[in-house]
Amino acid sequence: MAKRIIKLLLCLALVLSGGLSGCSTTGNQLSSLPLRYHNSQYDFTFFLPADWQAYSILTQQWEGEAYLPKKDKDVALARGPIIALRNPQWETNNLYQDIPIYIFTRKQWDDIHLGKYDAAGAGGVIYELWHNDKYVFGMHSRYNWHELNGSKEVADIVEQNSAANATLHLYPG
Repeated sequence: MAKRIIKLLLCLALVLSGGLSGCSTTGNQLSSLPLRYHNSQYDFTFFLPADWQAYSILTQQWEGEAYLPKKDKDVALARGPIIALRNPQWETNNLYQDIPIYIFTRKQWDDIHLGKYDAAGAGGVIYELWHNDKYVFGMHSRYNWHELNGSKEVADIVEQNSAANATLHLYPG
């Protein structure tokens, strides 16, 4: 209860100072994105356009790897879920861009930023979209190379959701 009051006071201070970047607005429906996906396990909400009505959810996994010189190999030190939202037009012969959201515990996110392991794999980085008290929601910088159908639309959807869920990033960069 005390944390909630503190957050409300901080949000009020940000509003009064002209900034909203620390206040989450996920409770508000985005007018241009009327569909709402909510994952209660991670307290995660994501909005989609109306033409995604029959979207599907894929669950994948990320691995946090570190190179161990004594063994001369990469070893997975952490794992976590990736929730991918799939466009309903996706077909095996007509691929559309997915929206892959990486989910980290706050400790895993800290460990990545302390250099204990890398969750991005070869090339790219994972950047924070937003977070809550328990989890950080991220996206790989190379998730969308404009090679698949709908990649521009997906970039716009991600941008609108990021703005709606805006929180001060844990590791500004």
